Amino acid sequence: MKKVMTFMMMTVLCLIMASCGSKDDAKAVSEKIAAGETLTEADYSTMIDYCANYAQKAQPYFNIINSGADTTSKEYADAASELAQMASDAVYLDTFRNALFAASAKQLGEKNVKKMEEFSNLEAMPISDITNRGMMNPDVVGDIEEMPASDTSNVIATGDGEVVLH
Repeated sequence: MKKVMTFMMMTVLCLIMASCGSKDDAKAVSEKIAAGETLTEADYSTMIDYCANYAQKAQPYFNIINSGADTTSKEYADAASELAQMASDAVYLDTFRNALFAASAKQLGEKNVKKMEEFSNLEAMPISDITNRGMMNPDVVGDIEEMPASDTSNVIATGDGEVVLH
């Protein structure tokens, strides 16, 4: 019984230490990005974990907003308010999203590519085109989207999500 209690206490202590360490890791990675330092696969892993944690918590609110709920309803307002607060609290989110979006599969490493793919179904997860197609391909100029209802001055073609190459 004493061994079981000791094991349980050690497990709880490890979980507490791990959750505290992640904030410090995120801050350190953010500082590396700001300093323009080279990022490691471990840094990318920290960023993915941070963004995935946010995305998992945010998804239920995105589901409410995207469900077609009345924008004047309390449910919609609460979801939008919670998302805004979450984004405000996630101080490294934009920095990490930008860094992940700009990263190639080679920079991320195989494990991190798989990790990003695992969370790709979450709306708030920044998924670059880690297969080096699309926007990660230097030959891609952009995507053709639906024709805008107004301001068509810069429209070169219409379509739905088709890749435009040089």
